[in-house]
Order: sequence, then structure tokens, then C-alpha cells
Amino acid sequence: MSRKINNKTKKKVQRNAKKLFRKRPLVFVILLMLLIAAALTFLYFAYEEGYLDGLFNREDNNTIDTNYGHFEQNEDGYYYYTDIGFSEGEYYHEAKDLVGEDLIKELNILVNENFNPISYGDARYVLSYSDRNPNDNFESVRGIYDNDIISTTWIGTGQGSWQREHVWPNSKLGIPRVNNNSKNLGSDLHNLRAITGINQTRSNRYFAAGSGTATTVGSQGFYPGDEHKGDVARILFYMIVMYDFLELTDDVSLLENDPDTNYTLDGTYQGLLSLLINWHKEDPVDEFEIARNEFIYSGYAKDPNGKVITPQGNRNPFIDKPELVHLIWEDMSISDLIKPEEVEDTSFKFNNNQIKLITHFSYFKQVLIN
Repeated sequence: MSRKINNKTKKKVQRNAKKLFRKRPLVFVILLMLLIAAALTFLYFAYEEGYLDGLFNREDNNTIDTNYGHFEQNEDGYYYYTDIGFSEGEYYHEAKDLVGEDLIKELNILVNENFNPISYGDARYVLSYSDRNPNDNFESVRGIYDNDIISTTWIGTGQGSWQREHVWPNSKLGIPRVNNNSKNLGSDLHNLRAITGINQTRSNRYFAAGSGTATTVGSQGFYPGDEHKGDVARILFYMIVMYDFLELTDDVSLLENDPDTNYTLDGTYQGLLSLLINWHKEDPVDEFEIARNEFIYSGYAKDPNGKVITPQGNRNPFIDKPELVHLIWEDMSISDLIKPEEVEDTSFKFNNNQIKLITHFSYFKQVLIN
């Protein structure tokens, strides 16, 4: 009986609604438009506040893989070989068990796959996110070579201005000078770092031996500083794998500034290779590099107008897997790098505060996206 009453009531409401619509169609149209506008407004604010991130795969889904950052070195600075990243479906799976040239070729494929080139102009805004300093709760950008405290907003000229440093110099990349529209190896985020006045001091000098703080070495060399020499080495290792026409060398005559070969394919050399290998051991991967590497791979930035800049989408293998350097440039085998059971555990691991800062991308969103 109740079901019949409900059906009658439903039909009566429908008839009355149809009659009202015929008499006042404009009212229905306005109400429908208001409902749609309200729904769209709600979705927009929910999206902006991050409540729909799980649906749209934005910042909060870009969690940092805490497997990376757990490595060990022996007393001579060699990194032990681990299976991290090599499992089925993981980023480095296809590079498992490879060494030497075979490893270089496979890494070249991996870092080029899903590579999403970012313009040199947009790189300004990505660096304001990716190069945040974990030592001050990500409240400033860390300048390369001198640890300068840099604004989290791009400032191109005047007080507080900063630049984009090509660790592998633009003049040594075999391409013309980049501009804000460039999308090539001159805009590759892994090779760009935030920098201030020391940019002019470094110029296009090759990296030379030294100690302490950053300084020029003779007329042609530059020492990047004790805290940055490992970062420099791993960036240059990435570049040599990503772009197979670049070359690392110990031949100083190929590294010195030559106006005739600058911005040409005849001048695509950097080094010193043997020195970079030592720096990689002496200045191990740190949390700044790990967080930066992850942001370049999966983090979303915004330009001053609010436009979202999508991730570059590739990783620096030598930050994730520092032992690969030995397998490529030091003729070592995997068995040479297996940790003996009796070796004391001196692994690099984050403390609880560092884990909190790095593994929760919601923190990145709060600090970086605001």
C-alpha cells in the first residue's frame, strides 16, 4: 500500500514540476545554471585546496620513495651495491646486473623515457621549489657553491636577485646560448641550480682540486666547495648519461676556455673525471639532493600567474644509486661492491625529523605551493 502511495506522490510531483516548467521555463533554466555554477565552484576550491589530489594525481600523490637515501660506504668511500630500485616494476629494473658501457646505454634509455622538457623560463620557478633548503625547514632556496640564502620567489634583477647556474656550462653544451623559450639540454633541471653572485666567479671554469670554501683555482679552474663537490660530480655524471655527445675528461687542454669552440660540438667537455669520482666518495649524497631529485621527477611547481608546471619526469641515477659510478667509471664489478657481513653498519639514514620533512609530500605542498 505504502509503495502505491509513494508512486502516486512521485507522479504528482513530476506532473506539477512539468506544469511549472511550461509556465516559467526561465526560472528552471536559472536554477539549473546556479546549481551547475555552485557545483563547479565547489570542485574548483576543493581541487585548489588539495582535497581532490587523489583523483587528479597532483602534489600529494608525489611521495618520496624512502628506499632512496639508504646507502653505505666502506672505509675507502666506495658505495656498497644494493638491490634497491632494481625490482620488477621499479625505475632501475632494466639496469639490474649491468656494468660499464651496457649500464650507460640502459641508463640513457631510462632517463630519457618519460622525459618532459621544461622551458628555461619555467626553470626559474621550478628551482624556487626544488632547491629549498631542508636545514631551515624549506623556508629559503639554497645557493650552490656558497650556501647563499635565496628568496623563494624568483627575483631577476635588483636587490636579492638570483640566477640559474649551468653546472655543465652552457658554453660547453654544444648549443647556442639558451633563452627563456629554450627546451633542450640547456634547460634540463638536473643541471640547473639556484645561484647568486658567485655565478660570475665560476663563469665557465672547469672544476679543479681544492679544499674549504668555493674559490677560483688559477685562471681557468674553480673549486665548488667541500659541501658542494659531490653534488657537482653527480650532476655531471647525470649529464654524460643523459646526453651521449657530452664527454668527461682529465685532459685539461680540452677543459680550458676556448672562444673558438664555445657553443659548438667541438667544445663539449667537462671534468676533471678522476677528481669528480673522488668528490663523489668524499661528499656523499645528502637529503637536499634526494628531495631535489624527487621534486624534479614528480613535483609540481607554479609560475607567478598560478600556472602549474608539470614535472620533468626523470631521475638522477647517481643520487638514487651512487654505487653505479664505480661500475661505470672505475671498472668495478658488482661482486666488488657487495658488503661483507662483518662490515659495521654505517648507513646513511634520516632521523625522524628528516623523514617527516622529506617523506610527506603534503609538507612540500604546504611550504612550497602556498
